[in-house]
Amino acid sequence: MSSTIAYIRAYLSRFLVIVGLLATLISWYFVSPEATAIANELTYWNMDIYTFTLFVGLLTIFARYLNGVRTRAKYWPYQLYAMILIIVWIIMGLSVGLYSDLYQTAYLSTKITLHIAILGQLVFFMVSAGYRVLRIKNFRTALFAICMVSVVVLNAPWLLSVFPAADKISYWLLNNPAMAGGRALLLAGGIGGVILGIRLLLGLEKGALRATE
Repeated sequence: MSSTIAYIRAYLSRFLVIVGLLATLISWYFVSPEATAIANELTYWNMDIYTFTLFVGLLTIFARYLNGVRTRAKYWPYQLYAMILIIVWIIMGLSVGLYSDLYQTAYLSTKITLHIAILGQLVFFMVSAGYRVLRIKNFRTALFAICMVSVVVLNAPWLLSVFPAADKISYWLLNNPAMAGGRALLLAGGIGGVILGIRLLLGLEKGALRATE
């Protein structure tokens, strides 16, 4: 890669990202028609970039899958099926419209069915992960297991019918200790995201924006 292209990737991309972020933040903290107009214009640009990226992604998928079907790769029947399905959905969306009853019914029926099937498969992984997490090996894991079991038991219908006050105890646990820990994690994640963004824009993360030279 030439030094000019590396320079463009390393600095011009960061400059555009910084300008876009500042323009968006200005619209949040300053109430003016000019700031709102700039933010709206950048939103339209973002939508155009997203559409172009989606189009390039479709071309990339088709180029890869066509090569797999042509060479009879390992999973070429699935690749052929995916290409046919993409073409059918595009034609149906352009002909009847994305918000038509036919398109929405077909989309929701397909999406919800696949979503439920995927969630059904995830149950086994969740049970396995829960077993590994709740194995009591020290005081920390024992405390975690006790807290989890307490919340589950306090929300059980059979216990609520016998001991109605369990609902209040569960409410207190979920809205005080659990929420405090959850907010701490959110704050830590937010601060980490800001620091990571600063490192990306300053070039400290060498893999960012493909600027490795």
